[in-house]
Amino acid sequence: MTLTKQLGQSAMELTAFFAFAFIASVTPGPSNVLLTTVGARMGILRGMPALLGTAVGTGLVLFIVGFGLGSILLENDMALSVLRTVGMGAILWLSWMIATAPVTDSSKQDTTQALGFLPAFLLQWLNPKAWIVSVSIVGAFMAAEGSVFVQASTLSAVFISAAILGCFPWLASGAALRRLLQNPTIARLFNYALGLSLAASMITII
Repeated sequence: MTLTKQLGQSAMELTAFFAFAFIASVTPGPSNVLLTTVGARMGILRGMPALLGTAVGTGLVLFIVGFGLGSILLENDMALSVLRTVGMGAILWLSWMIATAPVTDSSKQDTTQALGFLPAFLLQWLNPKAWIVSVSIVGAFMAAEGSVFVQASTLSAVFISAAILGCFPWLASGAALRRLLQNPTIARLFNYALGLSLAASMITII
C-alpha cells in the first residue's frame, strides 16, 4: 500500500472515530446532565472549565485504557466492583445535591458552582460510562499493528475534541434556561428533573 493510500485510509478511520466519539459524547449520561445544571446556574462562559474538564478527563481515561494500564483495573473484579460502587455512589450523591439545591436566587453560590475544571476532570475517573465507552473504543478502533502509545494518544486527542463539541449543547441548553429559572417554582422542578435524570442514568450502567 502506498503512503498516499495509507494516509487516506488513516484519515477515513479518524473521521469515523470522530463521528463515533461525538455520538458517544452527545448522548445522555451523568456528565451531560451535570453540564446542563452547570449551564443553568453559571452560564456558558463560567461553565466552560467544567466542559473542558469533562472532555479532558474522559480523554485521559481512554488513553489509559488504550495504552493498556486500564486493563489492570478492568481485569480485576474487586477493583472494578469498587470503581462501579464508588462511582455510582458519587453520582447518586450529586443527584441528591442537585435535586435539593437552593432555588431562591440562581445567581448565588450553590453546589454546581464547585464543578470547575478539576472536579469535572476527576469525576470522569469515577464515571462508569467513561470506562465503558473507552473499552468499546479500544476494542473497535485500535489496531494490532503500530505503536500502542501513538494510537492511544491519537484516539484520546480526537475524542477530546469530539467530546467538547458533543457536550457543549448540554451546557448551552442549561444556560438558555437561566432566565426561566428565576421563577422559584420552575427552578425547583428543574432541579428535581435533573437530579432524577442523573440518578436514572445509572440504570444503563447497572
